[in-house]
Amino acid sequence: MRTRRSFASEIFDNPILVGTVTILVVVIAVYLSYIAENGLPFSPSYTVNVDVTNAAELVKNAPVRIGGALVGQVLKITPEPAGADPGYHRPFARLLLRLQQSLEPLPYDTRYEVRTQSALGAKYVELLPGRDRNTHRTPALPDGGTFRLGTKEQHNISIVDLSDAFRVFGPATAHGLRGAVYGLGNAVAGRGAQFNDTIYQLRRLIGPLESLLRTLASPATNLPRFISGAAATTGALAPVAPTISALLANGAKTFAALSRSSLGQALDQLPPTESVATTVLTNARPVLVDAASLVQALKPGAALLPLAAHRLDQIIRAATPVYRHVPQVASALQGALRDVQRLARNPAATQVFTVLGNNDLATFGASMFVGLGAILEAAAPAQLGCNTEALWARNFGGPHNALSEGDKLGTWLRTDPLSVPGLAIENNQPWSQLHLNYYPTERAGRCEAGNLPYTPGQQIGNPSGFSGGLTPHTSPPPGVTQRYKKAGLEGTYR
Repeated sequence: MRTRRSFASEIFDNPILVGTVTILVVVIAVYLSYIAENGLPFSPSYTVNVDVTNAAELVKNAPVRIGGALVGQVLKITPEPAGADPGYHRPFARLLLRLQQSLEPLPYDTRYEVRTQSALGAKYVELLPGRDRNTHRTPALPDGGTFRLGTKEQHNISIVDLSDAFRVFGPATAHGLRGAVYGLGNAVAGRGAQFNDTIYQLRRLIGPLESLLRTLASPATNLPRFISGAAATTGALAPVAPTISALLANGAKTFAALSRSSLGQALDQLPPTESVATTVLTNARPVLVDAASLVQALKPGAALLPLAAHRLDQIIRAATPVYRHVPQVASALQGALRDVQRLARNPAATQVFTVLGNNDLATFGASMFVGLGAILEAAAPAQLGCNTEALWARNFGGPHNALSEGDKLGTWLRTDPLSVPGLAIENNQPWSQLHLNYYPTERAGRCEAGNLPYTPGQQIGNPSGFSGGLTPHTSPPPGVTQRYKKAGLEGTYR
């Protein structure tokens, strides 16, 4: 009877079976080593997709971490064209992440970023889980779900790597930075003890500095207003910066001059100068007392200065328009004075004024000319606009006029009283049908005298709504024009 030991020895003594098992083990080991980078097969996992605006040179199988702990890896990086995400219109990359099953499901407000793992440029994906998955405040992402870019939640956190920051510098700047880092390394080398002392002193400084910062941060310090005021002051001084620089340079020269021996000499002369100044001020005291008395006496007048200045301003404002016409008036007055001068030099005029002297004839003549001028000034608008004088002369002296025409009782200039029932007794109110215009308007475009229509009711003074009337024009009598032409005055008649 075969024992168990003899059966096992028979199996291992069979070269075909041993070779087959060996080949199978090697194949399984090769397969496992090939797929090990994607995780062990048949092990449970949680797979999600995340969209990033820039993969930032991330590679396949890059680690995925939460708080520094490894929780998965990147299985696949797929570039997506613009428009692949309806809410995002630029090209992006989609990362397939294989995570530990214990993370399932991630809250939908989870955030992530591609970060630098080392100074050599390796990258990894950092996950920042959102709210608690066990609450119902936030939806969770199921297995195979995708964190998209086009949603209102900002899942992807964009960062700037140090390499990207240094890449913006040109060759000259990069060379300078390398030189600065090299020099800093030489400065730091061999100075560990000094650095330790520096750190120790900084530690002692932190206490007072913290107290200082607490004081500055206090609302009572009002540091923001101080900073804003300093900024405003700096902004105001910026346009005059060259002037301030010149002022400081000149001040430096002044202080340099004062620092020489002449400053000492000036200080030596201060006591005698103070003695002389004391004597001068003592002698000036009566003058100052008189000046104080004068100021006290001027106070009542000073109280009137605002009113006087206001009235003077009104006078100047009122006189300014008048002064604009002074040149024109002066020119006309100059012509008038020249005419008066020619009149004074005329012997005939001199004899006339000598005869007139101071008798009443001169006074009467002057009054007559003044009165005639006033009459002509008042009658000029009526004559120019309504031809009143010519019409009056025509009606008064013509063949058919108010002096010659009439009836057996007399000419039309005769007046009869008009009897109106009820008006024989005096009344304090005008008649309801009275029409009376004391001063009819007579100017261009409105000639009321002789043109007023009769309207029922009472009408006293200038009528309202009257748009003016036409006045007849007059012409010279027959033969007058011929006489003017014969006398050589053609064209002077109006």
